[in-house]
Amino acid sequence: MFGAVALVPRIRALTGALRPVVSPIRTPMRASSYATSPIRIGNLTPAQPKKQNKRLGRGSGSDRGGTSTRGHKGQKARAGNGKPRLGFEGGQTPLTRLIPKRGFTNPHKQHFVPLNLDRLQFWIDQGRLDPSNPITARELYESRCIHRLRDGIKLLGDGSEHLRTPVHVVVSRASRSAIEAIEKAGGSIVCRYYNALSLRALVKPHKWLAKNEPLPHFADPVSHRDLLWYSSINNRGYLALRDRQSRASAPEAEAPPS
Repeated sequence: MFGAVALVPRIRALTGALRPVVSPIRTPMRASSYATSPIRIGNLTPAQPKKQNKRLGRGSGSDRGGTSTRGHKGQKARAGNGKPRLGFEGGQTPLTRLIPKRGFTNPHKQHFVPLNLDRLQFWIDQGRLDPSNPITARELYESRCIHRLRDGIKLLGDGSEHLRTPVHVVVSRASRSAIEAIEKAGGSIVCRYYNALSLRALVKPHKWLAKNEPLPHFADPVSHRDLLWYSSINNRGYLALRDRQSRASAPEAEAPPS
């Protein structure tokens, strides 16, 4: 009995050695396989649709002939999807025409980015702005004191009690309280007109320097409203300051030499 048990492993080993080894069928790879072949115009094929389109109106034997699954007459049997336009109320005056128009969108309205004096002083205290140099829209934008430009920057007088550093600021607009606070601290302010092109050239001059193109000149205001605003000395407009400087230098130029 023990001899028969000892022969079992040997029989299994012999039968395993005589058993044929079936190797997997290996098909030779095609030269134009999807992974290796380059994409050319000659081997492009359109994507095969997963669902076939319904063929309508091809006879009664197709179950979709005659009325083409639309039934007899009616709104849903008509061409153009059978639906009225958006807002159509069956012929009566629609709601969009019953209510009168109210308000309008002013295309000439200017949107300025507000900047308070306390935020300006906070940026100076942190060393993000240098008060020894003129502070323009470029310095304010690069220091992230403002995050967008829109039509310019308007300086407001909120937090004027925190302003203690004399600064020279050049912005698009400024309130009367902001002007008084800056001049009281020993600084100065000039309100300069910028159009979209000149403001972009001031903040991002590298756009022109990368193309070896000259920077565009600063534009002067064209509208009557802007001309009056920037010509007022109360607003510290640059036109009024330039006119004052030209008048101050005129007598010196006309004076005869001694």
